[in-house]
Amino acid sequence: MRLFQASFNYLDFGVDKKQHPRRRPDGTVREYVVSSYQMAAKDGKYYLICNYNKYDDVSNYRIDRIANMQILDEPAKPFSSLQGSQGAPLDLAKYVQEHVYMYSSATSRVRFRIVKRMAGDVIDEFELGVRFENETDDYVTVSARVNERAAQQFAKIFAPDVLILEPKRLAEKIREEAAKTIAAYEAIAQQ
Repeated sequence: MRLFQASFNYLDFGVDKKQHPRRRPDGTVREYVVSSYQMAAKDGKYYLICNYNKYDDVSNYRIDRIANMQILDEPAKPFSSLQGSQGAPLDLAKYVQEHVYMYSSATSRVRFRIVKRMAGDVIDEFELGVRFENETDDYVTVSARVNERAAQQFAKIFAPDVLILEPKRLAEKIREEAAKTIAAYEAIAQQ
C-alpha cells in the first residue's frame, strides 16, 4: 500500500463554543502538510497518526478537528525514518499502548513512585508492560516505556500518589509546573 501526503486545516474550540481553524501569528489560516500512516481509536476519539512535514517526529491529530483535507500527489515520508521509530515501521498496537493519551512526544523509559493501591490504575493506563520493583509497605516503583507527555499527565492527575522519578528532566518539569500552579492559586486567594 502506497502512503501519500495530505494537507488540512486543524480546528480548535473558541470561547464561543465553535470550532475555528488554527492561525499563524499574522492571522492567516495555518495549513498542515503531513505524511499520514494510520488512524487509531482511543477513548472514543479517532486520531490520524502522521508526520507534520516541518519536523521529523510523529504527530497525532484528532479526526473530528481536521477540515478541508486534500490528498496530495506526494509520497509520504517512511515512518521508519522518523525520530522514535527505531528504524522500524509503525506497530499500531505498541504505539497506542505507549501513547496513552495520544499526545505527540518522545517515548522513553519512565520510573514512577506510586502508592501501592494505585497498581491497578497503572496497569489500566499503561497495560501489563509495566515493571514493579522496590516495594515497601506503602509504595512501589513502576518502570514503563511510555510517551512522556502521557506520563506527565498521569502524574499530575494522581499527584501526590504518583511521582515521577526518572527521567530527571521530566520530574523537574512537573515540579516547576506544580510550583506555578500553587502560585496561581495563592494569587487568586489574595484577591
